[in-house]
Amino acid sequence: MRAISTLVLTAAALAATALPAAATPPVEAAVVLQAQGRLEARGAAVTVPTRVKCQNGASGSLWVQVTQNVRGELAVGEKYTPTVPCTGDFHKVNVTVVSRTKAFRPGVAFTTATLNVYLPPDNSTVIEEEREMMLVR
Repeated sequence: MRAISTLVLTAAALAATALPAAATPPVEAAVVLQAQGRLEARGAAVTVPTRVKCQNGASGSLWVQVTQNVRGELAVGEKYTPTVPCTGDFHKVNVTVVSRTKAFRPGVAFTTATLNVYLPPDNSTVIEEEREMMLVR
């Protein structure tokens, strides 16, 4: 009888270690780039309207890049926003991106946004959005 109970306990221990650990549920997050950006200071910068959503209790940061072909040369700029609101609801975040090369012009530009979200103690996610955006005065 003792041998059977030892065998049962050993089998139960092996089965428990063979099962995968419960996965941590993903952090709720989203980022949306709007269809139109506004040129600032005669094209030196562009305001990129975004909507961000991250789980209540998390902390989030946002990185936005704008690239535009201006007469065969690239106008490029990026902006890092170290904190965005994380309440579980969507929030409008306007990000002003300054060109580090040429001035932006009215027309189409390619825009990317990366939302990094961290939920203590050890859960995080990265959400990316990219699209063509119309730059207007």
